[in-house]
Amino acid sequence: MTDDTDAPPRTPPTEDDDPRCLRPGEAVAALAHAPWRRVVILGEHESRPARAAVVPGYRAVSWSDRVSAALRAAHPDLACRAARGRKDLSLFEMRSRQVQDALVFRGDLALISCGGTELREAVFDLDSMEVELSRVLDSLLCATYRHAVVISPFDRSTAGGPRAAPPDAVRERQLRLVQRIALVTLHHAAQHVDLMRHQRGLDPRTLWAPGPGRLSSRGHAVAAAAVVRALARRPV
Repeated sequence: MTDDTDAPPRTPPTEDDDPRCLRPGEAVAALAHAPWRRVVILGEHESRPARAAVVPGYRAVSWSDRVSAALRAAHPDLACRAARGRKDLSLFEMRSRQVQDALVFRGDLALISCGGTELREAVFDLDSMEVELSRVLDSLLCATYRHAVVISPFDRSTAGGPRAAPPDAVRERQLRLVQRIALVTLHHAAQHVDLMRHQRGLDPRTLWAPGPGRLSSRGHAVAAAAVVRALARRPV
């Protein structure tokens, strides 16, 4: 048996032909009956993939911009706001810097991207993460927000670049993080999109950019499809 670990990644299909991505017209049909009209995106996110992260055939558009565009395509009267952030924003920073703006915006749907920063911390504190995420969800869902979606990252052990721990340790840490996020979202009747699960069967070398912790254009496209399809499954 040959070991193909070092083999070059298989060339993925183009975005329109990739079953892990949104097909043309899919988002509009899937979100046609979505009840939300004021959407806020919180947490760690990139404005757009870096030039070196563009996979041929996949648009250089971030997952958050893709989801915003999908929601607006289905509902032209929808307002969507992405809170100012950065890719290494912690839940504590999200709560202290972004939640108040989200409350002033008076949205009805919150998309919360989190977990990547906590995984990289020297001290991995699941209890603190749970407290901060609970506070964020409490603040939003006790105000005008009818629904919240918490998005945890792709498998960070496959991201490449320098790591604070070996890949197996990073993956074990992330599995514990995902389990805790799932419990918190269930407690708050929110929705969890676990991108680690959506990564199964995909070559991670097509999802990550050369820079540590950054998604490629295909990674952004796959993440956006996972979020849109999760919103479409949400009972209205």
